[in-house]
Amino acid sequence: MRKVLFMILVSVSVLLVALATTAQDEKQSVQSGVYSEEQAARGEKTFSEACLVCHQPEEFRQGNYMEGWSGQTVGDFVGFIRSTMPEDNPGRLKRREYIDIVSFFFQQNGLPAGDADLERDALGDIVIEGPFGTGGNDR
Repeated sequence: MRKVLFMILVSVSVLLVALATTAQDEKQSVQSGVYSEEQAARGEKTFSEACLVCHQPEEFRQGNYMEGWSGQTVGDFVGFIRSTMPEDNPGRLKRREYIDIVSFFFQQNGLPAGDADLERDALGDIVIEGPFGTGGNDR
């Protein structure tokens, strides 16, 4: 009888560990409102100050641009921009500013905003996926 109880306890323990691991491995989608409107506004301001010299917002508003990032994490996206921009001094901006700019891009591509800012420690757990459209901000 003890062996049976022991096996049941071991089986339940293994199942609970497996469920906990699966829950940790699940990624959140950009479709679930991972940035705030305020953050996108800050990103637009930073984009205007740091990026507008070489880029226009329209370049990043096209669904094709975001489609190229589908399946990647937001951390991959922020890391790429941070390591390559601005072209004359990559990494010059604060990490928070890069995250804000990415939030602006999400807004421009019709991805829904949420109640909280996109935070640095969550970037690797959020997957970029469509559909993408325009955010209705035809500026």
